[in-house]
Amino acid sequence: MTRYMAHSPSEENPRWQTLKAHAEGVSARLEHHLRYLFESVPELRPYAKLTAYLHDLGKYRDGFQEHRLGWNPHTQRPEAFPRRALEHSDAGAKFVQALLEMDRETASEVPFVIASHHGRLHDVDALLRRLQGTDLAEVETLMERAIAELPELEALLDEPLPDLPLDKTARAFLIRFLLSALVDADRLDTEAHGNPSKAELRNQHAAEQDEMRQLLERVRADQDEKAAEDGKDPQPINALRREMYASALGNAALPPGFFRLTMPTGGGKTLTSLAFALEHARQHGLRRVIYAVPFTTIIDQTAKVFREVLERCDFKVLEHHSNLEVKEPKEGEENQTTAPDLATENWDAPVIVTTTVRLFQETLFGTRTAQLRRLHNVSGSVIVLDEAQTLPANLLQPTLDALSFLVKYARCSVVLCTATQPALDERLGFPALKGIRELVPDAARYFNALKRVEYAFRIAEPTPWVELADELKKKEQVLCIVNTRQHASDLYTLLGEDEANFHLSTHLCPAHRQRELAVIKQRLGLGKPCRVVSTQLIEAGINVDFPTVYRALGPLEAIVQAAGRCNREGLLKDENDNPTLGQVIVFLPEDHRTPPGDYEVRTTLTQNELTGTDLHDPTVFTTYFREVYSRISQAPEVEVAGGRRPFQKAHAELYFAQVAKAYRMIEGETLPVIIRGYDPVRVTALLGTLRDSQNREERQRAWRALQQYTVNLQVYQAKGLEPFLGKVAELEERARWRKVEPPYLREWPASSRYHDKLGIVPEFNTDLLTSF
Repeated sequence: MTRYMAHSPSEENPRWQTLKAHAEGVSARLEHHLRYLFESVPELRPYAKLTAYLHDLGKYRDGFQEHRLGWNPHTQRPEAFPRRALEHSDAGAKFVQALLEMDRETASEVPFVIASHHGRLHDVDALLRRLQGTDLAEVETLMERAIAELPELEALLDEPLPDLPLDKTARAFLIRFLLSALVDADRLDTEAHGNPSKAELRNQHAAEQDEMRQLLERVRADQDEKAAEDGKDPQPINALRREMYASALGNAALPPGFFRLTMPTGGGKTLTSLAFALEHARQHGLRRVIYAVPFTTIIDQTAKVFREVLERCDFKVLEHHSNLEVKEPKEGEENQTTAPDLATENWDAPVIVTTTVRLFQETLFGTRTAQLRRLHNVSGSVIVLDEAQTLPANLLQPTLDALSFLVKYARCSVVLCTATQPALDERLGFPALKGIRELVPDAARYFNALKRVEYAFRIAEPTPWVELADELKKKEQVLCIVNTRQHASDLYTLLGEDEANFHLSTHLCPAHRQRELAVIKQRLGLGKPCRVVSTQLIEAGINVDFPTVYRALGPLEAIVQAAGRCNREGLLKDENDNPTLGQVIVFLPEDHRTPPGDYEVRTTLTQNELTGTDLHDPTVFTTYFREVYSRISQAPEVEVAGGRRPFQKAHAELYFAQVAKAYRMIEGETLPVIIRGYDPVRVTALLGTLRDSQNREERQRAWRALQQYTVNLQVYQAKGLEPFLGKVAELEERARWRKVEPPYLREWPASSRYHDKLGIVPEFNTDLLTSF
């Protein structure tokens, strides 16, 4: 008799885990992960079982048992064999490929999933080439061993597999979901065996019964408290906010699908959308709210608002925007007992706050298993896309295609939040949005009622920076938003270093930006002088309130967003103490430059059409967005085998790696750079924890905290700065000790100053940091 093992003993568990037990455990978890998809695609169920039973078929090889696990399956005891790295994910993929090629023209979904569950999702050509090297005769021997231990597998193979009804890109997304569910099921079952303390911690944070209702009650209580406070000194703006809130909540019973929440900036969109999402989830048996924002700079604020309303329960609100991710182990080198770092987050929390880049570019179109692992937990969710009009126009077709799959097959609802009606709908050429429901009808009435600013346009002639700086110096409280980091730095320098002058850009690490924003809000609240020069990062979701805002010429929707930072609460008074409007000045800067592509097209359209346009009329955006989407290809072409194919065609043909390369919300890869110089004591302590701590949860908290002290550089910038950027000593030391590659990040050189106002300022000759 022989017995085959899946995992060896660990520090926490002295027992071996058999392949039979592991396959059965993964099968149970996999079915649970895919329960929402089974409702719409019941034919998927036998494929899920087959995937679970065969994903580790290669571990039935004697060589794997001996040289990877140190186990002799024939003597049924551990023995000392030389350690070797051996793959195992090819065998099950090869068997299923052969099984299904008998009656299909192309390989099926399962080979992709099994072959990729310890690496990344490759193109179809790469998969076929890889499986050519696996001997089918050997695989059939491995199948005999598996069937001897798993009679359920034999019964499954006796029944013909049904045809899956999905084709084209829906088939590609189904592969991603199946892979996601397998990766997470495999990791969780492995963790339950080798690291039961961590598995128990997960169980402690498991979803509570009727959790969406409980969270909604906290939001309602917060709204009731605000209404009571307003009753002491009623403000018209608060009455309008409550109207819109009640309207959105009243539509929560509508069937799942696409919704649009159009509310003027300052109307309370964040909590209104959260309340709708929680109530809609409660009424329709959904389990999670995923709140995606366009910029990493507003995640902290949004999550903070949610935590304050939801009684500061950290595990209720998961922020996920760190780029500090550990590289995945190679095939056959995985550590079976640990998954400690932020890269293994699987989004198993009731409220997720993330970025659209994380949601789309990584989770829905990514190829790494660390990215895809969380995808299955997107099913059964209400997805709120904040500032939906900022979604890149050149990616709208695949983006809406992904959302359509989630709505149609994964039992999701999608809420498009905008402050620029209508932004996205069927009239603008998006059939996926046919029948989208408005959560706050007659939005134009609220836009008009909440009119708080008047616009002045100075775009006929450029305004010199020196002249603009002198103009800003004469104002006590003013915000100026520009298009590039270089412009922000130059203008701030002209203003001069003064306690009333501030600079905000992504050249400041997040902790620094938060500190500056806190001081800015304090000075505004106290009526002290406050002049801020910022890039676009301040104009979406940052709650500041200035009497005057300057905005460099940019996209029409960006100008309206900037106006949302002006007289936000409608409390501005003139010298006679009468209500008055804030001032928004749109100017053409000297050396006018904008980021290329989508942003540039939108800016050009705005410049041509701005004069005479009433930006308080939300319907003006219909013509604008129609022009934007007509001028920009809504899906990039994909390079495949030396040629170019339409995006959707390449995706349907399962060229996953090339599709992921083409779907870039942010052009180019980024490299996180640690800024030790901002807070040396704190950063050094966090890095010391990562180097020395044996507690996985402690290390994870350190990773989370460390993201507040990083700046992301484009890879091309990092390469140019390679002579100056240093490796992180603590992480290099830990990597040597663990015999793994260190994380992909660098450290800002100690020899270069970190400016208390401008952030990273290179003291070497380079123009690499002047980009957009």
